Amino acid sequence: MAAASPTPRSLRPLASAIALGIVACPARSFAFDAEVRAESTASSWQVRGPAGAAVLSLRRFTQTLSLAGSSRSDDPRAPVVRLRARLRIDSDFGTACDPGTDRCLDELNRSRAAEFAPLFARRAVDLPFAFLEVSGLARGRVDLRAGRQLMVDPLGFFLFDGGLARLNLGEVASVEAYGGWETRSGFPLSNGRYERDGLLRADRAGWDRSIATAVLDRASATVLGVAVDVRASTRLDARLTWRRIWTAEGVAEEAVAARSDLQLSGSVRAFAEAVYMVPMATVTTAALGVEGLPARGGRWSVELLRVRPVFDLTSIWASFWIDPTDEARASLSLPLARSVDLSLGAWVRRYVLDSEVSDNSSPSLGAPLNVGGSASARVRRPRWDATLRASLEGGALGMRGNADLALRAWVIRRTLRIDGLVSLAHVRDTLRDDRSLDGVGLVLGATAPLGRVAQVSVSLEDDINTVVGHRVRAIGVLELRTIP
Repeated sequence: MAAASPTPRSLRPLASAIALGIVACPARSFAFDAEVRAESTASSWQVRGPAGAAVLSLRRFTQTLSLAGSSRSDDPRAPVVRLRARLRIDSDFGTACDPGTDRCLDELNRSRAAEFAPLFARRAVDLPFAFLEVSGLARGRVDLRAGRQLMVDPLGFFLFDGGLARLNLGEVASVEAYGGWETRSGFPLSNGRYERDGLLRADRAGWDRSIATAVLDRASATVLGVAVDVRASTRLDARLTWRRIWTAEGVAEEAVAARSDLQLSGSVRAFAEAVYMVPMATVTTAALGVEGLPARGGRWSVELLRVRPVFDLTSIWASFWIDPTDEARASLSLPLARSVDLSLGAWVRRYVLDSEVSDNSSPSLGAPLNVGGSASARVRRPRWDATLRASLEGGALGMRGNADLALRAWVIRRTLRIDGLVSLAHVRDTLRDDRSLDGVGLVLGATAPLGRVAQVSVSLEDDINTVVGHRVRAIGVLELRTIP
C-alpha cells in the first residue's frame, strides 16, 4: 500500500485479541471443518458492427479459488473461529484488435496515446474477500473480525481492509465499530469494484503524464464506521449506521443511514430505509413499503422509492445537480397450480429533470412520467421448467419493452441439462434518438454434473441490435468442490 497509508500497527490490538480467542479454545475438543471450491472459466467474445465486420475480439481465462472453514467444539459456549477467502485471477490471451483499422487495446502504448485503454489489463489478480473471525468471546458478548471484508447494509456494498468489533447486548441489540482502508483500484489484489462513481484510478507508476490524464493515480482512503442493530422479539429489526471515508484530498463519503423492518401481523410487514449524505445535506435514498404473504401462498407488495445518484465527493461530478427518480411500484405473485406461478407488476416513475439545463432545442417533455408493467409465468416439471417474461414502459421519456422465454431441460436426468433463452427488446429514447434500438438475444448452453465434486458448463450467446450489431460470447466453466 502507498506510503501515505496509516500504519497497520493500529490493527495489532485487534489481531492479538483474535489470536487470544483462538488459543482460548480447548485443544482436546477442537476440530475444524473446511470446504474448498475452485472454478475455471474460459470465455471468448466478439463485437461486430451493424455491417457484420468484427470490431473487437477478446479471449479470457478466469480462475476462482474459495476457502471456507469453521471450528467445532464439544462446548457450546466455546468461541467459534471462521475463515473465509476468495482469490480470482483473470488472464486475457490472443489479440484485442479491430482488424479494419489495426487499432488494438494496450495496457501502455506511448506511441498510440489516443487509443490507449487505461483500465484494460491482460492479467489481473483480485482478492474479493479474506478475513478471520472469532465470535462468541466473553461468553458470547464479543465478536471480532480482521481482514478484507464485504459489508452490505443500507449504505450499500462496501469493501475494506481492516478490523471490526461487535458487542452483543443480549438478544435485543448489538453495537459494532469498524475501521481500516477502503479497497480501491490501483492497489495490488484489488479492482475497486465497489468504489463510488465519478473517478478513475490506477497505478500510474511508469506512465507518461500526457497519457490518460483523466485517470488519477491511486490514493489510499481511511474509513471509520459505527452501527447499532435493534431487534425487538420477532416484530422489529432496525439498523442505524454512520460511515466516513476520507483521503488527503478531502472527504470522499460521509453518510448516515437507517433501515427498519416491522412485522405488523403474521403475514404482513412494513419496511423503510433512508440514506442521508452529510456534506451535501441531502437525502439520496428513501424507501417505504408494505409486503404481505397470503395464506394460499404467493406474495404482494407496495413500495414508494426515491433515488438520487451519488458520486465520489472529491470528483467534479459531485458539484453538479443530479436528477433524482421517484417511483411507486406494486407487485403480486401467486401460484396458479402446484407447478405454475404467475407474477404481475406495475409502476409509475417520475424523472425530476432540472429545468435549468433545458433549452429551446430540447424536446417538449410535458409531465416527465413513465408508466410501466410486467408479467411473468413459470412452469415447473420434474424434467424441465420454462419461464416467460415481458415488460413495457412508456411515457414522456420514450418507450422500452422486452420479452424473453427461458427453458431448462434435463435431457439425461441428473447427467445433462440443456439451457436456452430467446429475448426481444425495443427502445425508443425521446431525449437521444441515436440510442433507440431493436434487439434480439439468443443463448444456448449445457450443464453436466461430474459426480458430487465437479460440474462443467458451456454456453454460447449472441446479442444483436441495430446500434452495435452482433456481440457474441462463448463461455466454458469447470467448477470443483472438495471437503477435506
